[in-house]
Amino acid sequence: MIDESTGMTPGVRYEVENRERVEPFAGFFLDGKYYLTPALQTAIGWLEGNRFIYDELDPEGEPVFKDRVAGTIKDLKLTLSDGMTLEIHPVSGT
Repeated sequence: MIDESTGMTPGVRYEVENRERVEPFAGFFLDGKYYLTPALQTAIGWLEGNRFIYDELDPEGEPVFKDRVAGTIKDLKLTLSDGMTLEIHPVSGT
């Protein structure tokens, strides 16, 4: 179940706004999980309440985000652990 405070609706895909000098989020959210490809085979992130857990590693094998917590999502805004805020938008056609 998706936490209501995130602003997300089940069955809808959502993309994260990408900005310069911010970890690029090339995938999408669907039903509380974050995928890189439309095949939906492997989620590399997920929601725990409104916390976004991002399980990607850097080239040295360390988590991209400390403790794998990318940030929190509220009302379709992702606030990264460093304070940067990114918009989350529904993907058209889903």
